Amino acid sequence: MNNFEYFAPKTIREAVALVKAHPKGMVLAGGTDMLVRIKARVWEPDVLIDVKRISGMDELKFSRKAGLSIGAGVTMRQIELSEVAHTYFPGLAQGASLVGSFQIRNLATVVGNICNAAPSADTAPGLITLGAKVRIAGPGGRRSMLVENFILGPGKTNLKPGEFVTGIQVPMTGNRTGSAYVRHTPRGAMDIAMVGVGAAVTLAPRTGICEDVKIVMGAVAPVPLRAKAVERLLKGEVPSDDLFEAAGKIAARESRPISDVRGSAEFRRQMVGVLTTRMVSDAVENARKRSGSKRRAA
Repeated sequence: MNNFEYFAPKTIREAVALVKAHPKGMVLAGGTDMLVRIKARVWEPDVLIDVKRISGMDELKFSRKAGLSIGAGVTMRQIELSEVAHTYFPGLAQGASLVGSFQIRNLATVVGNICNAAPSADTAPGLITLGAKVRIAGPGGRRSMLVENFILGPGKTNLKPGEFVTGIQVPMTGNRTGSAYVRHTPRGAMDIAMVGVGAAVTLAPRTGICEDVKIVMGAVAPVPLRAKAVERLLKGEVPSDDLFEAAGKIAARESRPISDVRGSAEFRRQMVGVLTTRMVSDAVENARKRSGSKRRAA
């Protein structure tokens, strides 16, 4: 491990000044991935800027108007244990509960998972399907952008020099919206996703048709990938098992996986189809539960 300086700013302004002054430094929140890579000398920062001591960074706040506010220090375990997250944002809660081990989830943060920008990030599909935005602070002030636009590629984000992410805002979902996330891994736990699929579906109030749909596939492209052809297929249609099966087939064709030591591209495509079928069905079922409807797929 290389030598580095450590700073623990108490305010966002102080943190911004440090990030700007140390372009080779890194912002630390959870550090579960960062510290492993530093020890292996994959990353060699000259400065670590720990933002956990900034007031509000560890806060998970909910309101029925604004939705869920996730500070940069909020851990996966906090999301996993949050009744609010499971009730209104299950696609996010399911993703957080799958990260690493119990010990890792007590330290790893949702913001860190997004800033790491791995194609296999388990919280990314759920956040994108829910229309979440990252909150950013920097020398030019504060701004926000969709998580979907924030991740540019493996390890690459839309942050400008001197900026860091202070949190994530997940908008409130309506009572006819349901979401879901699942992944496939070679091992049952302590592994990264070979394929992950998140879905969010909003049902129309009287007809029960799919009014709005977002499907995101993880680990099958350089970034979490919207399955836009699947979304077009589902919108305006009455949910049914046949429709779910068709969605899975189209998603498999939309995915862009590669072959590596963990699995072939063809196997990943097959899993995309299977998991998309399941997640669209689960999201629809969750939407019906929230709206009080008992109708099931035809």
